[in-house]
Amino acid sequence: MQLNIYALILLVPAFISFALAMEARKQRYAPRGRLFALAMLAIGVWSATYAMELASTTQNMMQFWLKLEYIAIPWVSLLMMLVVLNYSGIETTIKSTHIGYLSIIPLITMALAITHEHHTFYYKHVELSDQGPIPLLKLEIGPWYYVHVFYSYALNIYALGVLIRKLVHQRSLFRNQLNFLLIAVIVPLLSFTLYFVKLMPIKNIDPTPFAFTISGILMSVSILRFRMLDLLPIAREHVFRSMNDGLLVIDGKLRLVDCNPVADQIFRWKRTPFGKPVNELLKDFPELVEVSNRKGEESIELPILYPDEEKIYLVSTSDILNHKNAVVGKLLVVHDITHRYKLQETIRKSEERLRALNGEKDKLFSIIAHDLRSPISAFLSLTSLFIDDSADMSKEEMREIALSMNRSAESLSGLLDNLLQWSRMQRNEVKTRPEAIDVKLLVERNLEIYSEAIQNKKLTVQSTLTGGLYVFADENMLNTILRNLISNAIKFTQKGGVVAVSSGQDSKDMVSIEVSDTGIGMSKEMLENLFSLDSKSNRPGTEGEPSTGLGLILCKDFAERNNGKLLVSSTQGKGSTFTILLPSSRN
Repeated sequence: MQLNIYALILLVPAFISFALAMEARKQRYAPRGRLFALAMLAIGVWSATYAMELASTTQNMMQFWLKLEYIAIPWVSLLMMLVVLNYSGIETTIKSTHIGYLSIIPLITMALAITHEHHTFYYKHVELSDQGPIPLLKLEIGPWYYVHVFYSYALNIYALGVLIRKLVHQRSLFRNQLNFLLIAVIVPLLSFTLYFVKLMPIKNIDPTPFAFTISGILMSVSILRFRMLDLLPIAREHVFRSMNDGLLVIDGKLRLVDCNPVADQIFRWKRTPFGKPVNELLKDFPELVEVSNRKGEESIELPILYPDEEKIYLVSTSDILNHKNAVVGKLLVVHDITHRYKLQETIRKSEERLRALNGEKDKLFSIIAHDLRSPISAFLSLTSLFIDDSADMSKEEMREIALSMNRSAESLSGLLDNLLQWSRMQRNEVKTRPEAIDVKLLVERNLEIYSEAIQNKKLTVQSTLTGGLYVFADENMLNTILRNLISNAIKFTQKGGVVAVSSGQDSKDMVSIEVSDTGIGMSKEMLENLFSLDSKSNRPGTEGEPSTGLGLILCKDFAERNNGKLLVSSTQGKGSTFTILLPSSRN
């Protein structure tokens, strides 16, 4: 055995391949690192045994090392293809169950090459040639050799196609690793092609192991510089592509480097606009462009209005650092918080409503305390007067006291009735049961209830009620509305005044019922706070009739519950007009 330059050169890929195989076997690279380790081990064995063949000086020793070479040679193409498939992330039709079938040809090749002296299937003739710079084996190839060549070519071309497809059709975050893998596959393929068609300057020397020197160096660069095995590109890209959040990678020149499918959907990009400036891509979102220009970590809320809906996103930004801790880009994570935002908004509105209800209840209790105190105090005073001075009272005085007590009792009754209705309304216990109601008949019935009060104040009632008008509403609620409005009109109109009621078809679908008076009217400030508990709007009538201020609040709520409205206009000193609008109904 005599070492020569060719044998020494072949020890380089052998050493690199064995070193990579040892590195890839480490636990942190499992499980795919083991496949890469097998590929590197096969290449290392091939290179080392071929180096020993070139260093040999006798035919027997050369043939011995040639047989050892074929322990590795048949498997190199298969292992390289499997490595490419694992790291490319492309879905293929090759599954683990198919590897057994793919191993049949390498097994046959290995057996035929090792036993080539006994047949002519792989080599027809083998002899020693010393015509070159060193003694070499001259091999006359047999039919199965062509099968091995075709099989190896098919696997390498398939792996090459997978890598090209990956690079052309997908913009991966790991293009550098893929580029090195692509070159690592092309170089041995080209060198073997030159050897097979006999275009090499040195005859009978297979350059393929030399080519794997370049492949080994390329893969070592990929491992050492880009840490291809540390977390496999397919795993990283799988995470990148399958995340539910939108991801955008921006380089130092504020161009879009990569994004996942969710980001395409969020920004409605039909095709990912790789390489375009962020200022152009996100011009509709200036706050997002601004945060992309700043260094450091930030989070902003980003509302996006789509044709069919509005979404709220939380955009978190962070710097991308290189190995020198220099900022080389920006990562934007876009998280959909629409559901959370709506829940928070619902909670906020509920809290506001709860605070408003608590405030209304506090004010209501204040009103109740004030309004209950007056009639009860009056009632107590009158009863005390009866007890102490009844013997000295005339019938007329007793009648006046009885009337005062009656007014106090009526005030209490009205207040309690309104309180009962309001409390039921707050607890959503008031159910609306709409039906067709004759407007004229119902209004006249309610006017009849107050006929005595109208006579006592010598009021004139002007009725212009249209017959044949029907509304679709809850009769009890409409009765409450009419009683309150007619009672107020009587209460706040001086003796000899006018109370007018009318009805008509306001529009095709709505009927109007109007109650007006020529009473004391209301100021602008009172009108603005008429339906609110925030300010005190109750006041006594022209004859001292009591008022709670709750009746009109009930009227407005009942009108709205029946898909209607309660409108009011008033001039201080001239009177007020209340208009009820309700849906019309055919008889």
